[in-house]
Amino acid sequence: MNDLEALYRQHASAVFRFAWGLCGDRSLAEDLVSETFVRLLAKGPRIETQTALAYLMAVARNAYLNRQRQRSREVPLPEEVLASDPDPVGRLDDQARLEAVVDALRKVPEGERAALLLRVDHDMSYEEIACVLGTSVGAAKVRVHRARLRLVSTRDPDEGKP
Repeated sequence: MNDLEALYRQHASAVFRFAWGLCGDRSLAEDLVSETFVRLLAKGPRIETQTALAYLMAVARNAYLNRQRQRSREVPLPEEVLASDPDPVGRLDDQARLEAVVDALRKVPEGERAALLLRVDHDMSYEEIACVLGTSVGAAKVRVHRARLRLVSTRDPDEGKP
């Protein structure tokens, strides 16, 4: 097994969760994971950060940001062209809750969302988050805190009351 395959086996699922959290779209997240490892293959075995996972997360985030820049130049299709077939899975309670969380995450600014996902979902230290995002440790802490505050503010105020 070569080094790239070992890195893929070890980190692909974490990169996928991070990408999915950033974009909220499973298909796009899969594309971002592929693009991340293709970029790693093209760059060669040299990894420029403290950990391979931090490097892969930074590459995935950059790929996501590039996609966002490309999407800003796209024109949406007219509504009559879009499919009107409802998603039967969307009616399930678990699916609805997942969609609510993903929707709430989409409303958090990208820098804060990335910091929160790296901290909560990937259990990265603030030093690693700062490395991935290219910021100071203090800025990474602030981003995570602000993201948490934004998510709490989007919750239903009646939720959890008896």
